[in-house]
Amino acid sequence: MNSSKVLISFLFLLALLIDCVFIVTDRPEYRIYTKTLLVPLLLLGIYIESKETKHERSKILANLAFFFCFIGDFLLIKDSESSDNSGNFIFGISAFLIAQLFFIVFFYRLKHFTAKHRVFVFIAGSFVAVYIMLLLYIIWGNVSLQNLQIPVAVYAVILGLMFVSAINTVKNRSIKRIALNYFIPGAGLFVLSDSILAINKFSHPFYYGSIAVMLTYAAAIFLLATGITRFLRK
Repeated sequence: MNSSKVLISFLFLLALLIDCVFIVTDRPEYRIYTKTLLVPLLLLGIYIESKETKHERSKILANLAFFFCFIGDFLLIKDSESSDNSGNFIFGISAFLIAQLFFIVFFYRLKHFTAKHRVFVFIAGSFVAVYIMLLLYIIWGNVSLQNLQIPVAVYAVILGLMFVSAINTVKNRSIKRIALNYFIPGAGLFVLSDSILAINKFSHPFYYGSIAVMLTYAAAIFLLATGITRFLRK
């Protein structure tokens, strides 16, 4: 592991730790300096580690996906700071929805959905669909009360499709190890993080729920960025 990667990983973990401290001490106004630092650090790592790559289009897609994650982070922090219905939550999940679309295209370029693997995709998609429907069932009451049915449902479907697209990359033999070690667990943790966020916000708020959201989200984007970097260097 080169020095720049070690430094970026250290700064990422440091920013995450400080962000969690701000969550525990209930100081959301300071998280604008910590949570929003995570994605730029990963983007810097991707830039440094893949300056010379033959996968330029994939690199652009990955950068755009992470950029919209950054926008989503910023808007959701603003939402947590605000006591009124400012609409930052809607704009935040919209930014993350765009990020998921870019991730979907990125994964699809690595491995298309083909008739040869239709059974595999159908089984994976079925499990993900059941999970998404169960999650929506759990949170739907309060989502309806806040008139957020359409944005939440659309985001959930796109998030599930992103996960299935990541799972499908395992059928590309040349990147199977990257898919198993980074893309699939990273996408899965992204789904888990958003699930915890949804349950904590709309259904059953629980102690340290925000910490759980943050840790799973940070692990997700770190794994995805690492996998993307390793692919771009191939």
